[in-house]
Amino acid sequence: MVQVSELSYADADGIRVLDDIHLHVEREEMIVITGPAVAGKSTLLRLLAAQITPQTGQILVHGRNIARLSRHKAIGLRRRIGYMPHSFPLLDRTVLENLTFKLRALGDFREQAEERALVALEDVGLTARLATPIAELDAADRIRTGLAVTICNEPLLLLIDEPFADLAPEDREAVGSVLSRVHARGRTTIIATRGPAPTSLAVSCALTLTDGRMEG
Repeated sequence: MVQVSELSYADADGIRVLDDIHLHVEREEMIVITGPAVAGKSTLLRLLAAQITPQTGQILVHGRNIARLSRHKAIGLRRRIGYMPHSFPLLDRTVLENLTFKLRALGDFREQAEERALVALEDVGLTARLATPIAELDAADRIRTGLAVTICNEPLLLLIDEPFADLAPEDREAVGSVLSRVHARGRTTIIATRGPAPTSLAVSCALTLTDGRMEG
């Protein structure tokens, strides 16, 4: 599903963010990458999501070399990847409308968009709050909503950045359970967190990223 070899990346100031990263993720594995802030976790996920282009090394996702994709093919690949950045941007609308807005933008008709949105909301346990405005949600339910938006178009690869930040311990465990349930739908999942990961996560492998280098 994901193969990374000899990947390095430097920011606009020439500071090395990632250094010789190697990563192999099988289909339906859940990988958790822990590490301190500015360790390079978010950059790695953005590279895997084809949001930015690798400078050196190779990234294969769904068997495709990200660095060699045309702009059109990169957009097509991104639609098969569920990327949820830290502080996921939600629209100032209801929970349901956040999902249907995305699905309509991707080409779904209204009825199809609502049907797929309801499936995603059931997966994350938010069907009872589908008419709730985003402004009225607590932190954990905002994470659930962001996850529902991420999975509503049924991607097979999930890239989730810092889903547990600033959550109370019980909410961390609850969100971990939701992520495990969503992952069990035949998806491959990579989660980046400052850690430690909640015990409710069904983790296949735990890795550590420190100063741009992968361990574990």
